[in-house]
Amino acid sequence: KSQASIAYVSQASVSQKTDDQKDVIVQKLIAGKSNPKQYDLYYLESVLVSTGWNKNDDVFTAEAAWAARSTPEDKQFNFMHNENDIIGHITDAYVIDKEGKKISADAEDSPNDFDIITEAVLYNSWTDPENRERMTNIIAEIEEGKWFVSMECLFSDFDYAMIAPDGEGHLVARNEESSFLTKHLRAYGGEGQFEGYTVGRALKNIAFSGKGLVSNPANPRSIILEKSRSFTINTDISDKLS
Repeated sequence: KSQASIAYVSQASVSQKTDDQKDVIVQKLIAGKSNPKQYDLYYLESVLVSTGWNKNDDVFTAEAAWAARSTPEDKQFNFMHNENDIIGHITDAYVIDKEGKKISADAEDSPNDFDIITEAVLYNSWTDPENRERMTNIIAEIEEGKWFVSMECLFSDFDYAMIAPDGEGHLVARNEESSFLTKHLRAYGGEGQFEGYTVGRALKNIAFSGKGLVSNPANPRSIILEKSRSFTINTDISDKLS
């Protein structure tokens, strides 16, 4: 059975259908995108990103994360953030609050604090024996709880998140007068501190571009969830930015 496979070649071409026809096709794809019960796919859910401050001093505000809530869909799932080592893809994304309640993507107002959950598949069928053995080991370690996920995103701008010595947090718009703070950000070689303030990078205009399977995520809540088990995402991690 392990050798029972077939491959064939067909020409790819740009669709010439009208916008209305394309919309019907897209809706059909969306309706069936999870493609369940395929024995050559391994299914999992995970916390992609959480609002607040992560261990890289990147800050995801509720406004920016909510605007990007649907962008993870159909993006790559790679191994250790290596885009040349793609092991699956993301099939869906949705939002839950910190009590584990699912929030409608059509809701007008976002909660102040939430997680974006992604559904994904790993490719569980490989022709090369080494690849088959490798994926078997990876899946076994996922089930043992040894792996996490780490989001990847694009952004076009950022502001500064500042935490005062007394713990109070606020945002500072990045402009010509405040841009000197960039050199203090850890993302650009700084120490993340300025005159007693902790300085972070509040990302703006975000598009989530994929996720990596990693052993040490920047977001402590980026755990892999078991689909067969009901769950609540609720931790004692105190968020640094209100």
